[in-house]
Amino acid sequence: MRGDCPCGNLHKLLIAFICTISTLGASDLAAQERERQEQPSRPVAVPDTGNGSGNVTFFAATEAGFDTNLDNLFAPHASPFEMMQLGASGAYKPTDSSAYSFYLSGRDFWYNDLTLSQRYDVDAAAGARYDLSNNTALKIGTSYYKDAISLDQFDIYKGFADLVNEGESYRFRLKLDSHTEVSTNDSPFPGIRDKDFDYTKNGTTASLLMMRNMMIAPFVIGNYTNIDYFNQLADSPIDRTAREFWGTAGARFTFNPGFFVDLGARYNHRDFADQAISQFSSTFYDARLTWRIFDGLTLNGVVERQIKEPTTTFGLADDVTTYELGFDKRIDLWTIRGRAFLEHVEPIGDPLNFYRYNWFLGLGYQLSKNAELFTEYLGRHVTEKVNDATFERARVGAGIRVSF
Repeated sequence: MRGDCPCGNLHKLLIAFICTISTLGASDLAAQERERQEQPSRPVAVPDTGNGSGNVTFFAATEAGFDTNLDNLFAPHASPFEMMQLGASGAYKPTDSSAYSFYLSGRDFWYNDLTLSQRYDVDAAAGARYDLSNNTALKIGTSYYKDAISLDQFDIYKGFADLVNEGESYRFRLKLDSHTEVSTNDSPFPGIRDKDFDYTKNGTTASLLMMRNMMIAPFVIGNYTNIDYFNQLADSPIDRTAREFWGTAGARFTFNPGFFVDLGARYNHRDFADQAISQFSSTFYDARLTWRIFDGLTLNGVVERQIKEPTTTFGLADDVTTYELGFDKRIDLWTIRGRAFLEHVEPIGDPLNFYRYNWFLGLGYQLSKNAELFTEYLGRHVTEKVNDATFERARVGAGIRVSF
């Protein structure tokens, strides 16, 4: 349900007219959808058993492959690529009730057939865990990610504090989050993300799972977040600064310790500082599946609807409905990972309508304790219904990872 506002229809007609003009060519439309590169998943560093123990692991990887559309454009450019990664992770456990960890990684990419051929990213994180009592733990952490892979280059800064208290029949969690994105782009390419999209989000999430040892355990989750687009022009016709509230209520159905499903409903609401569109609300089902079918095979599923930050030129935010299914399978020295998801994206204040189909398959073979061969395939198909425009992307690569 979209929030009613006196100037809403006029605003939509104006945006529709501007979008019609700017999307007459496929290459112009391509610039409107701003895709983020996915951050690589960080391995979790675990200290050796015993107080005062710690370890540091260095790792490296190299990969070669082919990407048909790295920049997710409606007028794609394909290129072979090579990648080199270097990094380190470590952990330290000074006492039974505390532990510390860090992660640092840098990746260099060379796309030989692209105008901007060299791309890179930097990923750094540090965290700590404190056991405040037998049933209460506090985790804190901070991270930095520099994306110079996308044409829309940006820095991401994150921080969190996560408090969990567990009793015999309940689990209570309170989490504080901070997320800031700052554009570092000085590219000569037209239509690239600019400082108007710089923002910081600070939020609080509280959740309570009751009767957690029963087959049916009710839960409730609530969140409040303040979103500040701090580099907008003073007289900008679009003001994305906002306050957001969302809540989820439902029940966890536990069929056995390795098979449980969360079923509920979620309500989203965002109040904008924008004069034309002042608010947006939505409701939808919320579901999560975790099924450890047998040793070495885990199946995960998600259905959810969220308000996310905008990926189009004129959008205040994105209304995103996600359907996702993934699995992990280990067979002796082989590891197989798969993921497929559909995102239905309706920009708020921008008359576009995207369907993003994504799928991923990874295969790894453990050569030794410290070396793994891997191959990965990523596919994407994006359709924009209003302008009947589509683009596709396929990325395939193979390489080796080592640690020492």
